[in-house]
Amino acid sequence: MLFAVECHPDPIDWVRVHDLTVRGIHQLYSLEVDSAMHSFGSVSRLAPGDPRGPFFQSMVHFYLYGLNRDERELATFLNESERVIDICEQLLDQNGNDATTKFYLGGIYGYRGLAYHTNRSYLKAAQEGRKGYLLLEDAVFEKPDLYDAHMGFGLFQYLLAKLPRSMQWILSVLGFSGDLEGGLRSLQLAADKGVYTRTEAKLFLAQFLFAEGRRDTAMQFLNELRNEFPENTLFMVLYAFWQHRLDNLDEAMKAAKAAIDLNNRKKVRYGEELAYSTLGSIYFTMNDFTQAAAYYRLYMRMTSNDQRTPSFTFYRAGVATEISGDRTTALEFYRRMKPPEGGDRGWNAYHYRRGRELLHTPLTEPEVLIIKGGNEFSQDKYPQAIRLHEEALKKANGNTDLQARALYGVMQAQYGAEMLVEARETGKRLVVLKPVNEGWTIPHGWFKLGQAQAKLGNTAEARVAFSKVGDFDDYDYQERLERQLKEELENLNRRSAP
Repeated sequence: MLFAVECHPDPIDWVRVHDLTVRGIHQLYSLEVDSAMHSFGSVSRLAPGDPRGPFFQSMVHFYLYGLNRDERELATFLNESERVIDICEQLLDQNGNDATTKFYLGGIYGYRGLAYHTNRSYLKAAQEGRKGYLLLEDAVFEKPDLYDAHMGFGLFQYLLAKLPRSMQWILSVLGFSGDLEGGLRSLQLAADKGVYTRTEAKLFLAQFLFAEGRRDTAMQFLNELRNEFPENTLFMVLYAFWQHRLDNLDEAMKAAKAAIDLNNRKKVRYGEELAYSTLGSIYFTMNDFTQAAAYYRLYMRMTSNDQRTPSFTFYRAGVATEISGDRTTALEFYRRMKPPEGGDRGWNAYHYRRGRELLHTPLTEPEVLIIKGGNEFSQDKYPQAIRLHEEALKKANGNTDLQARALYGVMQAQYGAEMLVEARETGKRLVVLKPVNEGWTIPHGWFKLGQAQAKLGNTAEARVAFSKVGDFDDYDYQERLERQLKEELENLNRRSAP
């Protein structure tokens, strides 16, 4: 028997219960939500008193909330998860060493934590996550081959390790520290040997590996999921998004359009708005702002909850429509941007600031040139990127913010093209500027200057440039730059070690 909890006087066909559960999970990942709910309902009827059916019935609402951010789905999930908790606690009153019950109880607390995190209730998320982690830890101690529990371990350990500086207080509340590699190993174990959590562990593992730069392995996992669940449009859109990140624009466009075509053949559609957003982003990168604006408008028309839309999407939608000649609609997009949370100074924070500025001041010609140059740079088209940024520099008319952005764009492209001497000289021009709003360009310029000096073999000059980064604080992308700086210094120390 697999995950059997024998608490009902009538004979229960546990093989049938297990098979129905596996079928329901497969249906859920095939986005056959009604069929999945029917299968899990059958599990509950076949094995009343077992937490399995109620657990997965509640999970359907968790997944739907993740898809549509509908607060009603969140409320239903939280309400039904209470039923799972009650069942598990009753079973543990009868047998406090029941590892399987602890797995379900720990799992439901873990998913409650994820739901609260998605809803930005971070303290509740941390508290529920801690309960789940401790229960899963007990379950594995009592039953070491309970591999499904390792997915919860992996999530908890990895997400804690990735907490931004502004959220580090959560670690002291929990009494835990994160473990990035340990989290990935636990997810791998669940993906390899799990029964009910194998698919989900593989999906989380793929996304985390992609974020960590291990993109070949991440893509391998995602392709396995796409092959196993060819009707899952969300997997197709994720694949399109990743291909875009890898600058494979034709493949990305093909996948996103395939997701839309698949949805057009289905009664219930999932992820179509994300496909439109992805296409908008692809055309934006191609500097085809008319097409980008059209797809962004479709995305905005289909999504009803601005909380699920990152600020950089609103920013790009606004920029694309403004460059296309529709500033009125662009202003509507800029106004929908959300302020960053908890001292965040990353990607969304930067674009939120730029969006607020563009509410009052229309895009100028040099700004458009910088945007186009940045898109060319993202595709490794370095000569085009250099030309566009240099043209922007000529038209900056003494505006130090524009000069700093343009020079940094030139420097990045020169460095990417291995024009190291030129990048060094551009960097020297950049770091003496004193921009008003774009102060982030100066520590970033010192860092890039250090990289160029290091590649040129000028170790002492590289160290001086890297040291200058520490003179700055409270600027955009600071945490990311400091991580990169730490890696560069470690590499420099290894190269110069006797």
